[in-house]
Amino acid sequence: MPPQLRIVVTGDTNSGKSTLSNAVIGRDLLPVSFQSETSVITFVVPQQVGGESAIPVLHSYEHRPDGSTRLPELRAVATGDEAIRSHLEQLNRSARTVGSSAVSCVECRVDCPLRDSLNVFVPPAAEWQHVQFLDIGGVDEVLNVAVQSCADLAYALSHRLLICVRYDQTTSRATQNLILDIRSKAPYHFDDLLARRDRCPLIFVITQADQALSDSVVADQPEVLRQSLRALLHRTLPECPELSQNVPIVVVSAKNALHNDLLPKDASESQLPDYEWPIFEELLIECAGLKRDIIQDCKVRRAAYIQMLLEGNLKLTDDQWPYYALSIWRERRDLGVKLAMGSAIAVTSVGTAVALGVYLSSTAAAGAAAAQAASASAEASAAAAAANSWWAWAFGMSGQYGSAAAAAGSAAAAAEAAAASATATATVWGLGSAVAGVSTAGLTLSATASARGTATVPAGVTSVAGMTVVHASSVGARDVRMALRAFKFAGTPSRMKAGKAYNDVLFYPDGTSQCRDAKSLASMQFPFQLCNAQRSAFLSFDGSQLRCTGGIDRPGQLWWAVPCEKEGTFLLQNLEWLCNLRAEPASWLSPDRRMAARCTPEVPGQSWRALPGSEEGTVRLQNVAHAECLFYNGLTLGCYPEAFLDQDWFVVPKVPFYIGGFKRRLLTGSGQFFWPNGAPLFKGEVRKGKLATGFVFDERSVCHGHFTFTEAGAVLDGMQPDDVELSGDGRCITCEESVSMALMGKALKPCGHGVTCESCAQKVGECPYCRTPIEGMLRMT
Repeated sequence: MPPQLRIVVTGDTNSGKSTLSNAVIGRDLLPVSFQSETSVITFVVPQQVGGESAIPVLHSYEHRPDGSTRLPELRAVATGDEAIRSHLEQLNRSARTVGSSAVSCVECRVDCPLRDSLNVFVPPAAEWQHVQFLDIGGVDEVLNVAVQSCADLAYALSHRLLICVRYDQTTSRATQNLILDIRSKAPYHFDDLLARRDRCPLIFVITQADQALSDSVVADQPEVLRQSLRALLHRTLPECPELSQNVPIVVVSAKNALHNDLLPKDASESQLPDYEWPIFEELLIECAGLKRDIIQDCKVRRAAYIQMLLEGNLKLTDDQWPYYALSIWRERRDLGVKLAMGSAIAVTSVGTAVALGVYLSSTAAAGAAAAQAASASAEASAAAAAANSWWAWAFGMSGQYGSAAAAAGSAAAAAEAAAASATATATVWGLGSAVAGVSTAGLTLSATASARGTATVPAGVTSVAGMTVVHASSVGARDVRMALRAFKFAGTPSRMKAGKAYNDVLFYPDGTSQCRDAKSLASMQFPFQLCNAQRSAFLSFDGSQLRCTGGIDRPGQLWWAVPCEKEGTFLLQNLEWLCNLRAEPASWLSPDRRMAARCTPEVPGQSWRALPGSEEGTVRLQNVAHAECLFYNGLTLGCYPEAFLDQDWFVVPKVPFYIGGFKRRLLTGSGQFFWPNGAPLFKGEVRKGKLATGFVFDERSVCHGHFTFTEAGAVLDGMQPDDVELSGDGRCITCEESVSMALMGKALKPCGHGVTCESCAQKVGECPYCRTPIEGMLRMT
């Protein structure tokens, strides 16, 4: 299947984005307003000229009831300009009024021909067949969760950005903020190496030039507008002088261009000035003609950017790994070698960044915490000092407990000032708004670990072409759980005992995610620890006995929340032993009504719910069958009906950074990395701590392709998600009526093919191209 070039039309509210899109297609189709209007992503897909019908058709995803496991279906919902405009207005209103907790990206697709002046290819519109224009809401609507969610996804899918700037905003702070916001979410589009017309992924469009004519200051001076915006770019992007100087900037009146296109051909005397619209059309035609090179270049840039972030963190300190490692298959205590003492979410002017990893050895103890935490944010330094205080107490260094606590205050002040320059001492992850909890789409194409020997592979993991492929229905707990289990079964005792190579799991330091309330525990995406708030002890299971232990890096402390059928209830499953926490009547020797807590395989009475605790940030774990809550009083672990402080637990999420093979201390073999929000980052082969070959994903779980990484950089290599040929018009190969999901930037998981529509995929249950069972959908560029 030829890849789809996606051109995103973006800008602030009322900057003329939808009007510009209407002018490109030559009809008044997308709704426009003097107030904020657009709240959905509209994929405008050019039709082949000379087809059966030139009448535009709107396709939209069918809404599914909550809890439905069926794939969404893209169906035709309106035909004709007026019907489409009315339906889009209704979608926009619905997206704006839905509760923030239920907000997700609303996507729709409009099939329509482009304006005649853009059809310059032979055969007509041939190069436009695999080009899409994405119309989104105003970037400055920071309080509109729907708009921000749609913008994040659109940037992740983009190959070119048309940035609309109103004529009277070319020197404003709002335009500066717009540029910085785009750079924080798509940093790979900003580089001096892209300062060429054929490579530059940015096109600035100064809109509403017809209104500038009435202003005596800028009347009839498009060059003045262009140079004022270019000066703003130089001030905003001082590190990209070549890009600022050479980025295309055109001054247009999309309203007049649309008016002229709708006029009869013999009414040329009624045409209005559209200024540099012909130049703008030339830029679009160049993009369409070079779309294959543009898409490949964009994929490689994104992969190289992700590789840079990843390898920068791996080299964060002189030690091979700055975070502590936790083995889930055997007890391995190396607390004196690796202790992770902090992480940070440092919000700077270019968006959200995560400064990770403050390394400490246990011999350095609490005294070194404040000095090293200054390279992270104030939040990180305070967390590091607090963690040090705890470790000082745990190792019997009570004399240093007070000094660590005193150091926390001074470290916080110093670290806050150092946050802006954290890149000097810690690698910064430019994650945009991903850390804030942006919802992510599906994943797969995961080449994780080769099955070895006769080990039994658990459900959800299959072997394909010599690779163990981990299946999952969405990004969430199941993805990480399947990956962990795949590597657990792939290891062999002989390899572990040899000590030369072993499978392990590296976790992000505490602080990269939070369990904000009791309700969120039932849908927790990651494994977590349960720490008793009163005793600072962690719930642990050693395979036979359930207990609470004081050490934070001990086997058996990681748990999953496995959702049950009843909403808000879940199983508490131990990650290492795959046994579930349950409550059962205590023996007749029990002096009171307390029930015992056990950890056993599947038996009744294991479902739990999370209730708010007595202290802020804590939860109480109530057994559903017995209505009693888990407690620990320092001696006894059990369940009791009445609330008291010993029933308060802190939930400490543990987000895996790497799951895979090691050779001594170096990451080597099959493995996969994760973003701090739990989305996949890389899945494939790692050699000596560096990426070798595999699939690359961004933090929104958009797959950018399969790459081979060399010293020279990333190279597209091997089977790509979009290598499957579609029918000539992109229709579903099963029903030959609906559009295929590939044209919406989607593919089936785990195979990565997008030759069918969502409706047919739901009916057949397997990919019609390769016959692989369907597990869900994934995004692709």
